[in-house]
Amino acid sequence: MRRVFFFALPFAVSLASCNKDEPAATETPVVDAAEEVAEDAAPETAPSPFLPGPYGTKPRDVAGPFVAPTTDGDWSLKTQFNGEEHYVFVAYSSTSSYGKSLIKATQLQKLLTASPKNVHYFFLFRNDQASFDAFVASAPAAIDAQPDADHWRTHVHFVTQQADKIEGWLGDVFRERAAAKFKYELNDRLLFAIDRTQHVREVGMLGRLGSSGTNADLSFLASEPVYWEFELAREKKLAAAKATIVPVLKDKTVVESVIADIELPDAATMAGFDTLETDLTMNCENHRDGDCGAWDYISDLRLCEPGVPDADAGPDAPAPGPKCDLEIARWITSYWREGRWVTDISGMLAFLQTGGKKSLRWYASKQWDPRPANYVVSLSLRLSNTGKGMHPVAAKKLWDGGGLNSTYAASHPPIAVDIPAGTKKVELYALITGHGSDTGQCAEFCNHTHHFTLNGGTKRSQTFPMAQSIDGCRKRVNEGVVPNQHGTWYFGRGGWCPGFDVAPFLADVTADAKIGGANSISYEALIGTSAPAAGSGYGNIDLSTYLVFWK
Repeated sequence: MRRVFFFALPFAVSLASCNKDEPAATETPVVDAAEEVAEDAAPETAPSPFLPGPYGTKPRDVAGPFVAPTTDGDWSLKTQFNGEEHYVFVAYSSTSSYGKSLIKATQLQKLLTASPKNVHYFFLFRNDQASFDAFVASAPAAIDAQPDADHWRTHVHFVTQQADKIEGWLGDVFRERAAAKFKYELNDRLLFAIDRTQHVREVGMLGRLGSSGTNADLSFLASEPVYWEFELAREKKLAAAKATIVPVLKDKTVVESVIADIELPDAATMAGFDTLETDLTMNCENHRDGDCGAWDYISDLRLCEPGVPDADAGPDAPAPGPKCDLEIARWITSYWREGRWVTDISGMLAFLQTGGKKSLRWYASKQWDPRPANYVVSLSLRLSNTGKGMHPVAAKKLWDGGGLNSTYAASHPPIAVDIPAGTKKVELYALITGHGSDTGQCAEFCNHTHHFTLNGGTKRSQTFPMAQSIDGCRKRVNEGVVPNQHGTWYFGRGGWCPGFDVAPFLADVTADAKIGGANSISYEALIGTSAPAAGSGYGNIDLSTYLVFWK
């Protein structure tokens, strides 16, 4: 993977119910004088969604009530909170060239053009009120330029008191961050947010990396609420699903890899599941960006088998360790940010059909630069039946990857496969990502293409046209890419994004299969539509491929 030497959250809490069921009247009530007076009183309202605490100022804490003095008067979080909107805070500081670059009318206009509507933006100052006031004076023109200016006039707020001197919870946040001694400081003193579940959230890097640091771009801020909405939608979907949860790891501090033994349901129960998902959370110590790992590394989950003793080893030789060759899921770690990913890997049920005890290895490269950082990992398997009418019963391991060059084809010859009688569906399952940049920023940043053919039939292809696009990964925040990572997260890549899962490439090849007989499957990798040139290297293809049989 490409390494850029510079800066490189997942939870939801149910809100209090907003509805109150009223019993239907069964007869005309008798009304006395006291009740007649009560009819003139204010009608009963639904309970407030504002959480009662306990409150805190650190990431993931429940945000407390506050009143902020603004150019439009006092603004109260408790009064305005409705459980539908997010609240983002951007502070000006003359000592931060990055922070100063964000607080401009032109930047505000770009932000509002890109932003979803259910967000309140608060602009504050930590010093140099005169410069901040000049920004406030220029801001109305940026708001008026929006097609929905009336909306933004009520959702953009300019705080008139110095951030560190505001009384109550809001001032406490800035005071806490001003006094804190961070392991590695990113945007902690300038930016934070409250999501619509009323929890404190970190805000990542706003802009693109340049030769002299971050080229600030306030429009990147709009990706934060987009991601929070994705998280909430995912939580609702998971809560509604009927799944059997098999824990693998829970808030486990991991340096590089960990092997976990799990207990699956018995074989009869496993036969009733047609869907398998991994649910991976990678948190940071203290939930701060600056405590996260700095780099975008491959992470994977592998199924392990007991090690086989060496026949020539002596009686005192140590017992062999487990053999963890079967990759069933893959992710890419983020630059300095937390993340959570739920990934459908149903084809891998084929390797778990016997149920019972299994051993899994979770791995991600050790984070070492610019200083060590641990992973805080939670991982589980989700087993369910979603009505597919069949389930994976067996699978054939095909090719692994390797260096993408003119010898790649010779090292990936056709493979003979016997397909069991009674198979209803034959499915290709492939994890494909490109890394390295030997030639033309490939394979990380080029459209290498992968083509599979069963018995000379229809060619099934995985291509990566978003590779090298300036915002290929930024455009996928609504799909789960962690936004505003402190690195070059925004570029499109050859099969992956930093801070994202690697969804398997699936292709139904049943129409070309010889069920109950011998088959041959072939594979080739190209650079676009051309074979790798002789004498050139194009990085490395990380590949795991299987043919999965469903009954």
